[in-house]
Amino acid sequence: MSFRSGYELRYFSVGFHCNYHLHEVLKIKPKLVADISNIAGYYSEFPPKIENIKIMYDTLKYKYYIIGIADWDLYKCINYRESYKYYLGRGIITQAPPGIKADIIMIMTAIQNDWLILTNDKLREHEDLIPSESWVKNHRVAFKINNGEFRIHLPK
Repeated sequence: MSFRSGYELRYFSVGFHCNYHLHEVLKIKPKLVADISNIAGYYSEFPPKIENIKIMYDTLKYKYYIIGIADWDLYKCINYRESYKYYLGRGIITQAPPGIKADIIMIMTAIQNDWLILTNDKLREHEDLIPSESWVKNHRVAFKINNGEFRIHLPK
C-alpha cells in the first residue's frame, strides 16, 4: 500500500485527534509538525537525546500546537527509552509505521493542513511530494539547541 492511499493519509492527518478542546486550541495557536528524530539527533548526536525533545516541548508548548512525528527506529537507539515511551503513550509523539519515513508524514500533514515543519532537514529527498521550493522556504522552521536553550528561526 502506498503512503498516498486515503487510509494512511487520514490516519496521520490531524483529523484523528478530533474533539472540542483540540479545535479550540487549534484556533488560537500556530501549528507545527515537529521532526522528532531530527531534534533528538541534533548535530548527529548518538545516541539521540530525549533531553532535546523535552527542551523543544518545554520551550514551544505554550506558543504552538505541536504534533511530533518520529521515525520508527528512533525507539531502538534513543537514550532513556522509558521517557520516550511516556511521550509515545501519551500521544505527544507519533511513530511513523515501519517502512515509511517520518519526513513523508510530516510533509503530507503540513501540506494538507497548511502547518509549519520544525526540522533542520532540507527535505530534498522528498521533492516529489513538495509543491515548490518556495513552499519549503515558507513552511520549514529551523532550530538550534545551545546550552539547553531551544531557539527557532521562523520563515520570513
